[in-house]
Amino acid sequence: MKGIDTTFLIDVLRNDNAAVLKSLELDKETIVFTTESCVYELVSGICRQKTNKERLMHDMETILNKMTVLPLDHKAAVKAGEISANLTEKGRIIDDIDCLTAGILLTNGCNNIVTRNVRHFERIDNLKVENY
Repeated sequence: MKGIDTTFLIDVLRNDNAAVLKSLELDKETIVFTTESCVYELVSGICRQKTNKERLMHDMETILNKMTVLPLDHKAAVKAGEISANLTEKGRIIDDIDCLTAGILLTNGCNNIVTRNVRHFERIDNLKVENY
């Protein structure tokens, strides 16, 4: 099982060569996850675009339909809070959305994330980071 971060989804939408090649590799996976926190980030970015919002929203939904989108539930929120507190104690703070994404993935048994945001996600215990 692999989890997908927002950076990867954005790069696929932008038709980035490395992301497209990685997506072909991920097509062979039995299950690929992303999270509702990633959907939030995507929609927020798309809605700030000056043009092509409808096309981008359609393309986003097409991509998301190929994977399982995991919700933020109580257990995941607790885990995300623990991740945030742990990193804050160590002086290694990351974005709240990244903590939520990691919390959702980890509580659903997914400990592997595909992202270009290696610098943030590598700080999280028990989460293997895969760059592309």
